Amino acid sequence: MSSLSNLPYGEILDYWYEKLSGKRFRSRFLLTKVVEIHSFKKHSARNITRHEYKVFPAPVKNKVSANPKIALVVPAYVRDQGDLAHLKNLLQSVVRLSKKPDVVIVVDDGSPVRFDCSSEIVLVRLDKNSGSARARNTGKKLALEKDAEIIAFTDIDCILNEQWSEAIVNGFHSHPEFQILSGNTLSFDAHWYGTYHEINGTLNGRKLKETEQLLYGTTANMAVTSEVARAVDFNERFPIAAGEDIEFCFRANQNGFAIGHISQMVLHHNYGYESRGLRSLKKFRSLFKKYGQGERILLKEVPEYYAYFDRSTEIPARQFN
Repeated sequence: MSSLSNLPYGEILDYWYEKLSGKRFRSRFLLTKVVEIHSFKKHSARNITRHEYKVFPAPVKNKVSANPKIALVVPAYVRDQGDLAHLKNLLQSVVRLSKKPDVVIVVDDGSPVRFDCSSEIVLVRLDKNSGSARARNTGKKLALEKDAEIIAFTDIDCILNEQWSEAIVNGFHSHPEFQILSGNTLSFDAHWYGTYHEINGTLNGRKLKETEQLLYGTTANMAVTSEVARAVDFNERFPIAAGEDIEFCFRANQNGFAIGHISQMVLHHNYGYESRGLRSLKKFRSLFKKYGQGERILLKEVPEYYAYFDRSTEIPARQFN
């Protein structure tokens, strides 16, 4: 299972024990999974009520043209020089893309550190920090005003593969049944926790069993059609970047906007695991603490969520021996 799970400790560990049979890293993974579960469940919802599962509507086919206009939206909350360096690395990777976005929109979400961008980038400054949901809504609204047919999303701590945007266009053309695409998110960090996230599929979303449709993808690596962007907003009641992408995807699925996983949509996410000591452990625990807090809000907005989660499976970012 990936980050959000309502199952008891034992069932989660049994699942991964069987799944990783014969893998040399199984024991290390299971120990790390215990840390994840503890960090998540300590801050997640209690007394989850079971709800009925209802099949999502049949997919509405996308109408992406042969040469669509692409907008890239990046929410940016820059707290320090490290975040500023992440943003610089991301924008450098945008320059290297084989298919350049027609417009790049960076939404400054009330950052405490002032920053500027090149004249080729549309920089929007919000009056206060309100969370990535509001920032993405601001960016996609502007993208629609600029007649973008595809709106792609990523985060400042990501580095895009050179074929990323090309894979998005090809993905929509090859799979007209999908209106949202989610990609393959690898770890930038040369660290065990980064490897763990790849095996776990932490930022790769979840696929509904016995179908190619996803329950959700993650906004660090996502693209939507203009039809989706007009119909579905990110829920601004999520104050932190945790759970808001799941809620967005759930609403999209309910509207017949199916989500697909495109393995060629590759990027690297920098989790910030720089050391092998307690500092990285603290970062790891903080990430799943945040996911637990996000789950509390998610279940208020989508109380039936776990009826669907139970019918889904993780998507590993990479296979390991």
